Amino acid sequence: MDKLEFQTSKEASWRNHLARHAASGKSIAAFCRDDAISQANFHVWRTKLANGANEHAARPAPQATFIDLGAVNSAVGSRATEHAPAPAPLAIPSLDIRIDLGGGVVLTIARR
Repeated sequence: MDKLEFQTSKEASWRNHLARHAASGKSIAAFCRDDAISQANFHVWRTKLANGANEHAARPAPQATFIDLGAVNSAVGSRATEHAPAPAPLAIPSLDIRIDLGGGVVLTIARR
């Protein structure tokens, strides 16, 4: 049994304990004593499962944000006036970036 299967099995067992406790009408102390389980573990698992804090719980992906900074040119910091001629376009060298993300996924960014 691998670690994930063990954790899932343990979680299922504690969900069963908690459901049986809720149906029993007994106090936590009486239920734990009768089932020979630790009260401390009972409280830990009750909190963990109530909060969904187990390590395998699905977590929403953080929302990506994009900030458009506009065009970047070499005249940054200079003050353009109304009467100044527009600067000539700069020759931008091509750029290729390849990132291997693993699992056969490759991210390629190209600027021509």
